[in-house]
Amino acid sequence: MDVRVELPAEVVEALGPKPEREVLEAVLLFLISEGKMSVARAGEILGFDRMSAIRWYTSHGFYYPDLSEEDLTEELRHARKP
Repeated sequence: MDVRVELPAEVVEALGPKPEREVLEAVLLFLISEGKMSVARAGEILGFDRMSAIRWYTSHGFYYPDLSEEDLTEELRHARKP
């Protein structure tokens, strides 16, 4: 499903040269903080490997591991991949 959201020009300008990416990252960080998505899954959406996803997450001021049950399951699933 493709969802379109209109933002005021001032907000788009403040987001910088890649507003779509900035908004996506902000939404993913919000979903992680609400326990609705794991860091691992957010990383997959952003095209990151496991370690890059953790670095991305912690670069935004979040502590890792702050593992929910879903995060732990995702981390174990990724750890078992060849």
